[in-house]
This record gives sequence, C-alpha cells and structure tokens, in this order.
Amino acid sequence: MAQEIEEQHVEPLSSIGQPLCVKNFIWSEEEWPTITYENFADGDGIPTISFREIKSQNYETLCKAMVDACTNWGFFRLVDHGVSLETIEKVKLRWNELFDLPMEQKLKGARSACLPLGYCATNPDYGKDLPWAEILQLLQSPQQVVAFASKVFGDEHQPFSDAMIEYMQELDKLGMTIFEMLAHGLGLTDNFFTQNFEEKDSTMIRVHRYPPCPLPEKCLGLGSHSDPHTLTILLQDDVGGLQILKSDSQWIGVRPIPNSFVINVGDTLEAWTNGRLKSVVHRAVVNKEKQRLSSAYFLCPTSSAIIACPPQLMNSDTNPRKYSPFTWGDFRKQLLVQKRVLGKTALKRYLI
Repeated sequence: MAQEIEEQHVEPLSSIGQPLCVKNFIWSEEEWPTITYENFADGDGIPTISFREIKSQNYETLCKAMVDACTNWGFFRLVDHGVSLETIEKVKLRWNELFDLPMEQKLKGARSACLPLGYCATNPDYGKDLPWAEILQLLQSPQQVVAFASKVFGDEHQPFSDAMIEYMQELDKLGMTIFEMLAHGLGLTDNFFTQNFEEKDSTMIRVHRYPPCPLPEKCLGLGSHSDPHTLTILLQDDVGGLQILKSDSQWIGVRPIPNSFVINVGDTLEAWTNGRLKSVVHRAVVNKEKQRLSSAYFLCPTSSAIIACPPQLMNSDTNPRKYSPFTWGDFRKQLLVQKRVLGKTALKRYLI
C-alpha cells in the first residue's frame, strides 16, 4: 500500500514535461514531522499583541511587550493590526484564482532559472526534499506585479494586480510601524530601522498553496529554516501548518487566529540587535484532508544598508559584538548563490 502511494502522480505540482510522483517529495527521515498540522497545544503560549490601543498611553508598554516577544519567542501574533479584512479577503481570492488556473497558463509567469521570481510548482531545482507547494514570489514592485499578471492573465490582469499592490502597500506600512515600535522598545531612535527601508528593491512576497498530501508524515510544505530577511509578516488561512522550533528542540504548532498576522524576526534583525531579538527555525507541514494557503511578506532593507549593532545594545564585557557588519546586498548575493538553507545556517558566516 505504501509503495502504491509513493508511486502516485502528483498533478498539481508537476510542471509540463516534469511529471512528479509522491516519492519525489519524501524527505530524509530526520526531517519527518513529529506532530500533525492541527497539534497546537504547546503553541498557545505564543504572545499575542493587539494594536487596538497603539495611540493611547499604553504605547510604551506595547513596545516593550513586542520586544519581549521577539526576545523570548522570535514570533508573535498580531491582531487589530489595521489592515482591512476586505483587502485581505480580496487578495486571497486572487491568489486562489491564480493557483486554480491550468498549469500551462500559470507557467506563462514561471520563474527563471537564475532569479527566483514568478510562479513555480514546487521547486524541481532542489533535486530532492521537494516542497509540497505551489509558489509565487514577487518583489514589492507594482511594475513587476503588473508584468507578471499581464503574462498570466493578459488584458484581464487588473483585478489580480490591484489586489496584490494594495495588499503589499498595506503590509509595508504595517512593517514600518512594527520597526518603529521595536526600535522604541529597545531604547533606540524610532527611525533606527525604518530609515533603511526607504527603497523597496529587496522586500518581497511569497505565496504558498499546499494541496492535500497523501503522505504528510514523510513530506513537508516547507523545510526547517530561519528567514534571512529582517522581518516576516505571515498571513495564514484557518488550516494549521506553521510550526516553530523552541529552544528545547521541541516543535510546536501555531494555531491560526482569524484576521491576524504572525510576525517573526529574520536573521538580519537578529544580527542588527546583536542576538537580542531571535530569528527562530520554523517549517510548514501538510495534511491529507485540506488545502492550505499562506503568504509571507519579507521586509528587507536597501541593498546598501549596513547591518551593524548599535553600541546601546552591546557591552564590551558581558555582551560584546557577535557579528561582523555586513550589507544586505552582500548577504542577498550569497543567499542567491546558496539557493537553499535548511536549518539556521545563514548567519554563521558573519559570526566573530
């Protein structure tokens, strides 16, 4: 029976001319999930922050709570975030419409071999440990969104383009608010981070749709990794799948909450704060019954931004500098060459 499952053709994740079977998606045994997509018991302790009173006298307390969450967990849920439900539901509808298209039409917007921007069904370039997901990745660029949508939808691209552009603009504003609050809570000037994000040439969005999987105990939607970017704003639907690795090496599931985002620290922000804010390893698991949709918005500074911890967050005796300064542009080039990072390895090259 198991052999029959492994030989099954996976039509939703097979590009034209690249037929794939379930066995192509089986990961090495040490990566197999130990808890299911709907196991959330231990993950209910993840902090939840509300922006409902952001402009009130609780601002100071809210900033410190956000820093504490990023220090102790590297993750927090954000509710009452100010992005309208209409904007979110509209873009989710457009994403699903895209993924529902025939493969031949989606591949009109296929990513190139040298640059991971556009559409792909899984990522056959990896050769093994293939992600059980369809993927769309684009830069925070209205021009690139329109160019992609025009290839795929032709003259009828406007609904997709408008929904994407509106959503990304809203998330960019939200990201700047979070950066200001983190800076404030750390005792830095409020614009310490945001002044490095005036250009949007590196910020990107990645949308995943995970089909039901006949062998979820051996496959992954996304392998264990930390995000190399500065900050991630994750939107997930009501189907669980996000799991994070705690400091005691135990995986915990993040329960989806309606109209919320999951915010997590990236490697770049960990280096920027000398390890004060933690970039945590996480993954996406799949299931047999339900399709899952999620989207990660990766905030990245301008290419020339120098990632160097400020003196206020260091102490020569108890907390000396841990990372050599680097620019985001140099870091990004190395990531493009490396192509794939499993686990938390990206920052090691800058350790002092």
